[in-house]
Amino acid sequence: MEQLETLRDEVRDSMHRADVQVAARPGGALTRATLLVGSLVSAAVGGLLIVVHVRTPVAAGALFGVHVAVQGVLQLLAVHESKASAAVRWLLAVGGFAALPLGAALFHGWADTVFLLALWTGCSWLLRGLTMAVSVTSPSVRQVFVYDDVLNAVIVSAGLFMTAFPFSSLEQLADVGGSVLMATAAFEALAAARRHPRTLRAVD
Repeated sequence: MEQLETLRDEVRDSMHRADVQVAARPGGALTRATLLVGSLVSAAVGGLLIVVHVRTPVAAGALFGVHVAVQGVLQLLAVHESKASAAVRWLLAVGGFAALPLGAALFHGWADTVFLLALWTGCSWLLRGLTMAVSVTSPSVRQVFVYDDVLNAVIVSAGLFMTAFPFSSLEQLADVGGSVLMATAAFEALAAARRHPRTLRAVD
């Protein structure tokens, strides 16, 4: 019995040490940081769109462009430490890289009408939402990206709405877009706060 107790204690200690090592790995801190930064950027851009009365599509496009480009960079950073399958890594990387020219186009004012601004912003949200929705079908990726299915559904639905709804004014577009960004910021913050760092590590 004493030998069994000793063996049990050794196994428990080894498992505890393994958990500590996993929690301390940089992948978890990196993923949590990307979630929190993404939440802050979404909240900031969304708040500005709602509070500040943007007067031109170019000004609104600059705000949307910053959000899209930053989210693309954060997605690339989060997947950098991943050791998931090559297909999943390529999918996430393509989504992150594709967001960069879309964000740059919006930021530089290439969407100079309300229709183009809504279309390009909606396409960027669709790209992000569908990329994450497809990639998280892999169980391992759920440990890298803690986006809930609800968050993906919000982003995809918002993208579809932005591309399909005929906005009558820039103010209406800014209010809708800002509200969507505030909602996604809340989901991202909750996703980062409620998960233990050990579940936010990069895939082994």
